[in-house]
Amino acid sequence: MIFGIPVEILTHENRVGAAPFLVKELTRRGHQVLVESKAGEISHYGNEAYEQAGAAIVPSPDKLYAQAKFILKVREPRPVEYELIRADHTIFAYFHFFNNPDLAHAMVNECCTCFAYEMVTDEEGSRPLLGLDRQIVGQLAVQQGAYYLQTHKGGRGILIGNAPGVSPAKVVVMGASVAGIYAARYAANSGADVYLLDSDSQDLQNAKSMLPPNVDTLISHEQNLKKIFPTTDLLISAVQKEDEISPVVVSKEAVSWLPEGAVVVDLDIERGGSVETSKPTTHENPIYVVNGIIHYCVPGMAGVVPASASEALSNVLLPYMIKCAENGFAETLKADLEFLSGLAIYEGRLTNEKLARELNLPFYQFKEDGE
Repeated sequence: MIFGIPVEILTHENRVGAAPFLVKELTRRGHQVLVESKAGEISHYGNEAYEQAGAAIVPSPDKLYAQAKFILKVREPRPVEYELIRADHTIFAYFHFFNNPDLAHAMVNECCTCFAYEMVTDEEGSRPLLGLDRQIVGQLAVQQGAYYLQTHKGGRGILIGNAPGVSPAKVVVMGASVAGIYAARYAANSGADVYLLDSDSQDLQNAKSMLPPNVDTLISHEQNLKKIFPTTDLLISAVQKEDEISPVVVSKEAVSWLPEGAVVVDLDIERGGSVETSKPTTHENPIYVVNGIIHYCVPGMAGVVPASASEALSNVLLPYMIKCAENGFAETLKADLEFLSGLAIYEGRLTNEKLARELNLPFYQFKEDGE
């Protein structure tokens, strides 16, 4: 098998598709790995580290795609990369097809195979690769929110952490998702008073058992929002619905209940946003203000901590890639239901039934035909 690791070209996506230790596991099993020059540089993995792991460095994406069959990316291919994709390519990445039907149609038209990290589901029903990304962005939401609460950024001048004799900041997290729980825990451990809200009482009960005592859980409804929003410093919305557009859980009216200088971080922005006043921003211009309320709505936040996030991605990806390297891609799909769950498109045919319905395209049952 020939694997390729290209440079990520999405703006501010600084992660790399595989760390050198993952490359080493592939090469020592007799497989070839090609790495585009400087692909891991911002993640603190230089070309030399990949060469020491047994990889060959190639100078351009054209040469990499021309030789490699299995492409290890972080984010979905961009339109300028479509012309490099062949029908015999298998691309591993976070695709988020449900929020980008044009991308799904493009990959079908290229007749390639797409392994979507966000779809991989284990026996317990959790999504380890998606959960990893959410753990990181949940913590980043608190960090970014704390930064923009500073006065010189237009915020309320509130410290997230503890200061002697000073009331702690109030952080409200909407959604007992993985990202929401990690945001609540990080904020609480920083010294804030935290409220975690969700419409599902069982989800809240499960979350409560995993969180510090300075996290209060509340059912999400208008009366509770009216009670806590007027004294909220940082609002983090993390509904994180899987495979669908996010519902709006914070209305424009509810945003107006926040005090001037409060910060809103919408972690659902890649799925349309769960705060009615949200719109996508960029790392160059990450915030905007609506009626005195600062909004931070940057998609793909994990890309700003590439050293940590690239290593974490490779750690979780490692067992899947070892199975693939030892048994072959198609054979692993046939033998391993967890691995199969990540298959979104196989040779231009949709293998995820829900995605096929969303796109009004035929569904292909790989397992039946693959045996």
